[in-house]
Amino acid sequence: MTAAAALLVTVVAAASWAADKADDAANTAVPVLIGDAVAEYDAGRYEEARALFRLAHEKQPTARTLRGIGMASFEMRDYIEATRALAASLRDQRRPLTAEQRKHAQALLARAETFVGQFSLKLSPASLSVFVDGRPAMLEGDGSLLLPLGRHELSVRCATCSPNERQLPVDVVGGEKKSLELTLALATAPPATADTTGAAAAGGSVPTLVGGQQDTAGGSGSGHLWLVGAAGVAVVAAGAGALWWRKSQQEINECRSMEATFAADCTNESDLSTQRSAAIGTTIALGATAIVTGVFAAILWPGEQSAPAASSVACFGGKDSVGCAFRF
Repeated sequence: MTAAAALLVTVVAAASWAADKADDAANTAVPVLIGDAVAEYDAGRYEEARALFRLAHEKQPTARTLRGIGMASFEMRDYIEATRALAASLRDQRRPLTAEQRKHAQALLARAETFVGQFSLKLSPASLSVFVDGRPAMLEGDGSLLLPLGRHELSVRCATCSPNERQLPVDVVGGEKKSLELTLALATAPPATADTTGAAAAGGSVPTLVGGQQDTAGGSGSGHLWLVGAAGVAVVAAGAGALWWRKSQQEINECRSMEATFAADCTNESDLSTQRSAAIGTTIALGATAIVTGVFAAILWPGEQSAPAASSVACFGGKDSVGCAFRF
């Protein structure tokens, strides 16, 4: 064997010996940490005990270090952490709990769960971001949410939704296990064309205007043209009023749905009803104006015109909207 080869063997052996010694030291340190953690726990210094249990768990994670973390957290009244750690200790198979330790962990877990609320979240769309009291929520492995006792402000956010945020107050009395459905509507772009078929599929109300023929032979007066233009403007404005009407009705329905689903008060229903009434009145008034103006335009249309004045039709289709059709 050459000197270089012998040196290489020596270096490798030394490195292996050093690694074994480091592992032995780490393994020896864990029992010491656990012993210190138990001593701190017995002395009532629960924050120090939890810190030591966590350090031991980082070095050598086991079901028993998780149980220690859960016990200390319970005494600190951190029932969320206690619930998580104790439940994990019952599942972990690394140095599993003895029968007595398991029985104790189960009893303590049951007590901890009486001081938290467990909520199963149903998010639509699924990409919603969940916040609790203005901070990102920490969801459990199964997607559920644990909340401590008291009132909390639960909110969901979505950059591509309209509105892009919705808030819900949640009162936790302890021990409840509920399901919460949190929904935001995706924002939709306005249609490029007045396609009544697409509008009906989307539940919207799209005005459709069909303009009539004009006499190109000349000789027509200007008064009837002004009336026709005014009628067209009234029709378009009535369509906008119908859309306003429908939007107000949708907001009322959403407000009532939130009240029924989340037990949250619909505090602005009165204002929304006032807006809806104003939208209804505006739509009816503009529709009547369009009818009257169109009738006068037909009466004043020049008699010498070889071809009769063309038709004018306005239609508004969709849920909670008004439909109108006129022809002269």
